[in-house]
Amino acid sequence: MASKQGQTVAWGAFQVFGGRRRDQVSELLGDVFGRDDVEALAADWRGVVYFTLAEDETVDPETVIGFDPSSGSSGELATVDEVLAAVRSGEVADAVDVASFDAWRTATGTRSLDMGSCVPPALFEFLGGDPAERVTEPEDLVTYVATAAAIMGRLEKLGVEPGDEIPDEVFDESYWQ
Repeated sequence: MASKQGQTVAWGAFQVFGGRRRDQVSELLGDVFGRDDVEALAADWRGVVYFTLAEDETVDPETVIGFDPSSGSSGELATVDEVLAAVRSGEVADAVDVASFDAWRTATGTRSLDMGSCVPPALFEFLGGDPAERVTEPEDLVTYVATAAAIMGRLEKLGVEPGDEIPDEVFDESYWQ
């Protein structure tokens, strides 16, 4: 799917993973979703991760699924060929809101994002954050996804429902040891 080195589009607004990063993100997403057939393809500046599922009876293995760790939502988006064509043409930049990315880059004085970096919301959407309010420094994509999954898992274990007050135990490391 991706080259050995990876490829970025529009100063890092969209990043097609190379071999090592693809393996790392695939393993993480496999843990998040409890599957061993996840193959990560790419991510965008917002921290949305794009992947395929090789062994799902309801989803074609060429279908790219997007997962937004901040909101916890995921869904089918396009085929691998369509995504790669959009990367080649540069059109993928518009699909990932490059205008907002450019505004963030201008506001923060950041020239570009390195492969494996993202600019997630300052507070996860599932905790009440606003996706328009972004961090001011790029974050590591793997750390961001893992943190979102861990917090979401804690909320589930505590039985927290949407709209409930977030209990302090969610952020208390000693509670989870």
